[in-house]
Amino acid sequence: MQTPLTGPGASALLVGELVWFRHAKSGEVAEHVLEAHLLQGSAIVDTVPTYRGAGHAW
Repeated sequence: MQTPLTGPGASALLVGELVWFRHAKSGEVAEHVLEAHLLQGSAIVDTVPTYRGAGHAW
């Protein structure tokens, strides 16, 4: 699905630039990875297990 970008800075983006989106259904992402990296700015400040990484699968 193509999500249009709007708001401050959107018009300055160029084709091929990296854009981070927050997933609308984070549980779906957690089904496929064992851990999540928590960021503050560009630094990883912690790594935590997802429910799959904690041994759960719902």
